[in-house]
Amino acid sequence: MAREAEACDDLEGSARDACLATTGAPPPGDAQEEGAIVVTGSRIPRANFDTAQPAVVIGAEQIEARGYTNLGDALEELPAFGVPGNNVVGGQSGAFGSGQTFVNFFGLGDQRTLTVVNGRRFVSSNTASIFGVTGAGSQVDFNIIPTLIVDRVETIAVGGAPIYGSDAIAGTVNIITKRKFDGIQLDAQYGISELGDAPEYRIGGLVGTNFGGDRGNIVIGAEYNRSSGLTGDDRPGEGLGRFFTDCADPDSPYNLCLIEDRRLPSLSETGIPTLYDFIPLSPGQAADFGGFQPGIVDANGNPLMFDQSGNLIPIDFGEATGNLLNFNGGNGFALPENLLTETRRYLATALAQYEVSDTVRLFGEAWYANSKGTQLRDQPVYNTYLFGPAGSTDGQFIIDIDNPFLRPEAREIIRQNLATSPFAVSQDSFFLTRANTDLIPSEGSTTAELYRFVAGVDGTFEGFGRELTFEVVGNYGKSVLQGRERVLVQQNFANALNAVRDSSGAIVCAPGYTNSPIATGSTTCAPINPFGQQISREALEYVTTTADPRAENDQWVGTASVSGSLFDLWGGAVGFALGYEHREESADFDPGVYYFGEADPNDPTAPRSSFGRSIPIDPVSGKFNTDEVFGELTVPLLSRDQNIPLIYSLELNGAARYIDHSLAGGDLTWTAGAQWQPIRDITIRGNFTRSVRAPAITELFNPTSQIFTTANDPCDARYREAGPNPATRQANCAAAGLPDDFSSNIVDFTTRGTLQGNTNLTNEKANAWTIGAILRPRFLPNLTLAVDWVDIEVEDAITTLDATQTLQACYDDPDYPSGICDNFTRDQNGQITFIQTGYANAASTKFEGLISELAWRVATPFLGSGSSVNLGVNYLFNNELETRVGQGDLTTLRRSIGYSKHQATANVTYKNGGFTGQVQAQYIGPALFDPDEEEDNRQYRGVDGITFINTSVQYAVNDRFELRFIVDNLFDVDPPFPSPGGGGRVTYFDGILGRYYKVGAKLKF
Repeated sequence: MAREAEACDDLEGSARDACLATTGAPPPGDAQEEGAIVVTGSRIPRANFDTAQPAVVIGAEQIEARGYTNLGDALEELPAFGVPGNNVVGGQSGAFGSGQTFVNFFGLGDQRTLTVVNGRRFVSSNTASIFGVTGAGSQVDFNIIPTLIVDRVETIAVGGAPIYGSDAIAGTVNIITKRKFDGIQLDAQYGISELGDAPEYRIGGLVGTNFGGDRGNIVIGAEYNRSSGLTGDDRPGEGLGRFFTDCADPDSPYNLCLIEDRRLPSLSETGIPTLYDFIPLSPGQAADFGGFQPGIVDANGNPLMFDQSGNLIPIDFGEATGNLLNFNGGNGFALPENLLTETRRYLATALAQYEVSDTVRLFGEAWYANSKGTQLRDQPVYNTYLFGPAGSTDGQFIIDIDNPFLRPEAREIIRQNLATSPFAVSQDSFFLTRANTDLIPSEGSTTAELYRFVAGVDGTFEGFGRELTFEVVGNYGKSVLQGRERVLVQQNFANALNAVRDSSGAIVCAPGYTNSPIATGSTTCAPINPFGQQISREALEYVTTTADPRAENDQWVGTASVSGSLFDLWGGAVGFALGYEHREESADFDPGVYYFGEADPNDPTAPRSSFGRSIPIDPVSGKFNTDEVFGELTVPLLSRDQNIPLIYSLELNGAARYIDHSLAGGDLTWTAGAQWQPIRDITIRGNFTRSVRAPAITELFNPTSQIFTTANDPCDARYREAGPNPATRQANCAAAGLPDDFSSNIVDFTTRGTLQGNTNLTNEKANAWTIGAILRPRFLPNLTLAVDWVDIEVEDAITTLDATQTLQACYDDPDYPSGICDNFTRDQNGQITFIQTGYANAASTKFEGLISELAWRVATPFLGSGSSVNLGVNYLFNNELETRVGQGDLTTLRRSIGYSKHQATANVTYKNGGFTGQVQAQYIGPALFDPDEEEDNRQYRGVDGITFINTSVQYAVNDRFELRFIVDNLFDVDPPFPSPGGGGRVTYFDGILGRYYKVGAKLKF
């Protein structure tokens, strides 16, 4: 917690530095020696570390002790940060941003958390494509920040918008780098799990020197980091197959029951032959359907599938559930899973400053980052009745019975089935269901390259009879994301699937085919063997190509400001800051030739067709600029010198910023707060902030893109009694001429639609207030306890109205029909034929909770001369976290996984000379899988609370050499049952990964 340094004033030297680091205060530096510092959330130099808003600081010492190689990991261990918009854990987006790390303050969305570096904006690495890993916005990827150059990370709740501008609705993360460094420091760290996988290593260093008679300093930091990934196959027995599905027992009191090993016997990566365009049924299911069996069966009536070599073997359906597709166990298809993304990072930063005179300083920064994330597993392309009719792109293959790849034994079994089954569609061909895991590699990678340059001048001058501080600084950043992944070319695949024998007996592609116009690895058609896993390399080269989407973000920021004091009041000098900022942002996304698709040569205005299985993806391009003026004022009304009872000090503060956005228009963001010390031991603080978030380029400029979507139609009989007011919904559906028993096709089958940006979007607006207290009791020296209540309400939140929400917004509106009802069409039977979705200022979001921090340093001479124990605790009580879209139902995140009602992280650190030992306990309270569902809907509603214990030991052998050893998840605690079934792969990943060891060393010259 940013706080006064007086708690450490009785210490000297390194002991005082350690105390400051423990309490969260910055280590001594030039500004502190001058008696004033600049804290996050203010531009006015102050004599202490207190802020009017709740703040938490993570120092370099703690970053090193925990062995963090990514600052995002450090923040995610703080209770106030919710499930990240994306990190290296779990599913990714292949070539559209794999491995990026974005943090999520209070769970309000990572696009509402502003990240700055040294108080200045940093260029985003988020792609402008709607297919990226997180929501639209200007989020900063924490992968590109080298940890060794960081002095501390300060986070401040709300309040930052008038200081830094748009996006600081939930709060601000300020990464503060080392300002001066003289010498050489080398650091190396290696980590590996107890199972011998997921290795990670980092090598880095700092080099710094003074020059110009110590008036200048330059420091260069560089890091190389590499970590291997994990797939679901690497963690058998960790419950990854747990899944909630319809209960097998029709008399069960629940709708959904848990199974331990979800399998889909209707799919197979080796292929399942069928007689009819449907899925194979277990013998029990076939009996329930009156003997209807679409599958190829053996003499005992068991449906068959191909094995790896193309032989027919029985399907082991495992244990039946109440669902036609999901079974527990057996040899059905298990969905592939990416657990941990493989990453590789090159990072370099140079910081320089030079004091031209006693009153003027030049400074600059140069940043370079090259970060690559590789998704190891993804869903394959499927061919199944579930995704389309037989013979269509995603439907079952129609295979000729004389296909030369078909083994004679298998052909004979299929012929017999064709001849004897009453359900056979043809005697000359059969259908084949397949999960095509062998067609394309699951890997998809994104390389993010970033450049950033800062140059400025600051100093002091005399004005109004006082010393004032000025700063003029320019900031340019560019990030480029280059994706690469191997993808299927559908036309060539269809050519290769149709295999025949030529006159010499060789198996070749059937004649008369036409190659796709997009280049593939080979222009020579090589036939595909779809039975088993026997596709040749030549065939794979022929049917695949490389997709290479590219995204680029550019940012220019120029800022000029002046600060200081105006005059003195009873409590001290009235501080002020004034300034102007101009910002330009642009983003471009190019899907590349493959994802862009093919235009109709006969009608250039017609929709493009895809080269593969996805819909064509449109490029995105846009830019905006802002002109912003800002001001800040602190008014110390009273101090202890006035000797007024119950007023040890009283200070008012306020800030305002007017933002003129070239597209979203003008808006005022402001904050007002107060700090009151009735006695020295207690500080009471409060704050109200009006903040904004401007629309992102994706939200503004995403072109009209084709989609095929399903939706829960509110007028369908299954959903007619739901909604915030079922009577309103029912009346509106009746007014639309839809009967009570209406069955809507869009619920079960995709319907054509579009997704588009909206240049008429306005700024999101948020009202937030905090009130809290800081306790520093003199009878408990070096103890600080801060407790704050935070309330944030976001209005006009920008959201993507999907098909369901668009329909709900129409039929749940008391003023039906509203304008949004024009976004879809129905035919004469009431079926939806087209729906338009897109971005709108249509949501509201609220967070309400209590955050607190305890810091206490206790001298422990009985544990060693000069030793001490430091206790640090961060706690979050989540009282409310919910989102509503239009007039629709509330989505409650509070008490869901990742947003438990109670969360806490505690660190106990023992120091004695060169030895430091730390134990960290991370508590995550009980959580529900879906807080909005009925209590009897699911067999297990959620999970119990859990505590992960992490430890670290550091030892300074001498002034030059240090060693550290870290163990994460010391007791090898598993995720709470039944997670990860129902969710929790990211939140409880430490339990899935298991005990993890890190060893590191630091060498200083």
